[in-house]
Amino acid sequence: MSNFFKETLPYLFTGFSGAVLAWLLFWYLRSLLFYWRNGWDFSVDFGPPMAWGDEFPTSGNEMQPREKVLWGYPVTVLICAYIFGMSVYFFWGP
Repeated sequence: MSNFFKETLPYLFTGFSGAVLAWLLFWYLRSLLFYWRNGWDFSVDFGPPMAWGDEFPTSGNEMQPREKVLWGYPVTVLICAYIFGMSVYFFWGP
């Protein structure tokens, strides 16, 4: 590997994980505001689609709106925050 790649890898990894975390937080907060303004009516789907598993396009296992707000977004935000925090910790120290 070249020296340039070794030097820029921490910035790329931390920047990418931070951008994904920001995107997830944006949609989670936007979904919370949407359902709060609609009286917590989960009959309307809002936000990007999520699925239970890795066979999303073909299996029909898409999450319902209530599942996305209560399970999908919080779990993915926690996982992404952990990855982002570990990348900051390992690449730049305690």
